Amino acid sequence: MILYRASLAVLLLLATGASGAGLERYKDWNKSPEYTCLATDAEQKAWKKITSDEDADHFIQLFWAKRDPDLKTPVNEFKVVFDQRVKEADQLFAMARVRGALTERGKFYILLGPPKTLSRQAGIKLQPFATTRSSGDADSGTAPGQIPPPNDPGTSIGESIVTFTYEAAQLPDWATVKSFTAQFVVELARDFVAGKNGGDVNSLEVKARTTALRNPGLKEPPHVRTAAEVEAEMKAAEAAAAEALKGRALTPAIRAVLEGVAGDTALLSVVPLAGGETDDTRVQAQIFLPASVGEPPADSRLAFLLKDKDGKDAARYEEATALEPASGGRFASRWFSVPPGEYTVSAGVFDASGKALAAAKKSVTVAAAPTDFAISPIIIAGAFSPVSNPRPEDAYTFSGHRFVTKAGRLDPEDGLLFVVRVYNPAVDPATKSVSLSRTVKLKPKGSPAMDLPQPQDPPVRVPDAKDKDAKGILTVDVSAVLIEKRLGDYLRKPGEYEIRVVVTDAVSKKTAEGSGTFVVTGTFPPKK
Repeated sequence: MILYRASLAVLLLLATGASGAGLERYKDWNKSPEYTCLATDAEQKAWKKITSDEDADHFIQLFWAKRDPDLKTPVNEFKVVFDQRVKEADQLFAMARVRGALTERGKFYILLGPPKTLSRQAGIKLQPFATTRSSGDADSGTAPGQIPPPNDPGTSIGESIVTFTYEAAQLPDWATVKSFTAQFVVELARDFVAGKNGGDVNSLEVKARTTALRNPGLKEPPHVRTAAEVEAEMKAAEAAAAEALKGRALTPAIRAVLEGVAGDTALLSVVPLAGGETDDTRVQAQIFLPASVGEPPADSRLAFLLKDKDGKDAARYEEATALEPASGGRFASRWFSVPPGEYTVSAGVFDASGKALAAAKKSVTVAAAPTDFAISPIIIAGAFSPVSNPRPEDAYTFSGHRFVTKAGRLDPEDGLLFVVRVYNPAVDPATKSVSLSRTVKLKPKGSPAMDLPQPQDPPVRVPDAKDKDAKGILTVDVSAVLIEKRLGDYLRKPGEYEIRVVVTDAVSKKTAEGSGTFVVTGTFPPKK
């Protein structure tokens, strides 16, 4: 007998050693709730062949991936629910030597979900006399020869009947029943399904196990992204979105020309502005092609390129040429939303091959939106025309009119007018209006300045803000026609001129001033 027992012990040790050989981290995974509740027969057979932690890790990843309802998301929603139910089962059904998730009650709870009601009552079967000890039973807390009392409701020691009651709202769709009741007998060291209910309980558990397999044919687990990979993807997506906001990529030949513009063959105006229909800061750009360049062909292209001080693209634009006629040539205006900073703006008109018909480059400084009473740089123009349906995205369009600047190089046949944007004027609380006045001086280079009398503008009513908590700045655009046309009849010589404007806020009594220059070129008419 001794030899037989010794041999049996050796055999048992050998058998134990063969199961899970080579596993360290996963040697007890076949005792886990997920294996016990979910593993199919095929998976149980496959697990027995696993001999390394690396293979086990791959197996378990694939195990969960087969049950993932959406492999495209980084979270396995099924596993999240499963792990939560395991935690709850461990708390509700723990026994002296069995964790709650591995009890029969725990497995049913995990697979079917929480019931509508969970009740416990003392059993009616008496426990045997405790006669195997000479002192009190340490496990039950009773004296020798006494019958251990049935457990109190809510405990899992001794013998009791536990009933799970489900109604339609608690049952999953695959259960195909409208209600269900399961009863379990709980004894000191085990629990089991009560009476004839076992077949129905087992049937639902099999359905749950089968339904959990969402991707049964999956051969490899999807790649689980690391936190660093997710962060890198987010940054790449943000960079791509920011790049897209800069505009579509330019035709390579056109980009090469704009990046290498040296001598100007067109007239380019750029002005930084803030506020208006939006609260961002913008660069407004207008390119003017003198009539001497000739009319662009039908398949020509218009392009703009803004670069920041580091030489990186800040904005870009390219489309089929859409130039508007004006005195002495043609023009096109566009605006670009950019943050405060230093920029270079290149613009041009190109033929179908990418050859420049005209191109120019300018630098501009975009300041942050003012927080106090201030005015924008002065826009000096030689002509303007009404716009029937002005839109916020129409550059060089103010107060319902589009202005042609010709980059401040005006001909004697042009007019002379200016626009200035006023920031943060005070609002009269009584009239809910803004009152502004201005003084204007015109100074030829090398000569004294001349006062140009200005009419008193009527108050500008400010509409009520729809959103009282909305942030932003109040702006008012002020334009004035100094010379309607044929400025050569008034400015008798070519050369450089300066316009200086002072705007006064009648409500706050604050003033702001700015200046701009223009050059009069061409042949002046003879004196009369």
